[in-house]
Amino acid sequence: MTATAPAANPDATGEPAAPAIAREHGGIRLGWRSVVSGAVVVTLVRPASWVLGLLGFMAGGGIAIVAWPILVLPTPTGLQNALGGPVSTLVFGAPSARLFGLIVGATGTALVLLVAGVIAGAWAERQGIAVTLDAAADEGLDTTGASLVHGRGVPGTARVAVLRFLSLAPVAVAAGIAWQTIYDATYRELILPVDLVTPLPLRVVADVPSLLVGLAVVWLVSDAAASVGVRRLVLERRPVLVAWLLGWFDLVRRPLRVLPTALFGVVALLVPLVPALIAAGIGWDRIRDLLDTNPDPWFALAAIATLVAVWLGGLILVGVGAAVRAAAWTLELPRRRPPGPSPR
Repeated sequence: MTATAPAANPDATGEPAAPAIAREHGGIRLGWRSVVSGAVVVTLVRPASWVLGLLGFMAGGGIAIVAWPILVLPTPTGLQNALGGPVSTLVFGAPSARLFGLIVGATGTALVLLVAGVIAGAWAERQGIAVTLDAAADEGLDTTGASLVHGRGVPGTARVAVLRFLSLAPVAVAAGIAWQTIYDATYRELILPVDLVTPLPLRVVADVPSLLVGLAVVWLVSDAAASVGVRRLVLERRPVLVAWLLGWFDLVRRPLRVLPTALFGVVALLVPLVPALIAAGIGWDRIRDLLDTNPDPWFALAAIATLVAVWLGGLILVGVGAAVRAAAWTLELPRRRPPGPSPR
């Protein structure tokens, strides 16, 4: 039976209260409120975690999200001009060399970017775990975990990347089931758009909202299981496949801990991300309107510099939010002595 120790009261010297902990199957677990508050504390006292959080977010596809407000999506006419010739060769049953090159080039580029992104994100996640536990030890939040990420036998980036690749399997299956419906909706909006004012991605979302919500839920659950699995891999020295499966087991066995942590992480990321995207989008529109009026070069340069400063400031805040999210996953896992050689 799990017994939760209440937080200690401050003593006469004004020392802060100790975080609530619970003992579970030989391990020590922080109370959930201590996990949330501790994640914020260790992130704020370790600016290096901001960089790691931002790198992990960008490598996981966040670069497309933060760049979306300033991207100019191709129009149906532009797509037809660019791809009409190569695609039309399919009608005659003999794909052209240009179409073949486009398919091979696009596929190869996507695979390279996927592998590079997963590896970069795995490195940032692995380093972030160490930064979080070192900061937690310094702040007195968790004195048992810092020694687990140093010394011999600690899994590195490669094994974390393999586990993250495994976590993409459920998302890939769900996307494979849903892709035809999403493709049909996108095709309709490209060929027979009803509203040309609303951006294409938003029109597609409006056409198939429930399907996209389902994909988001699959991603959230798979990412939660993988986040727990990565911590079990690194802190408990588990084999990759075992750690990934234990992540799913924890999700089923402790949904009232894992799912709130996952939702907290999403909120911590969206709180800085959404205003940053709105500010970047509005700023980019104002810059384009300004440049159309042939302004004074110095005034235009100042406006562009302001936009860049706002965008970079938003990236820093997004990095903080991503770091808080990663720190919450690290502090949520119970601390157990890992199997194998003791860390030195």
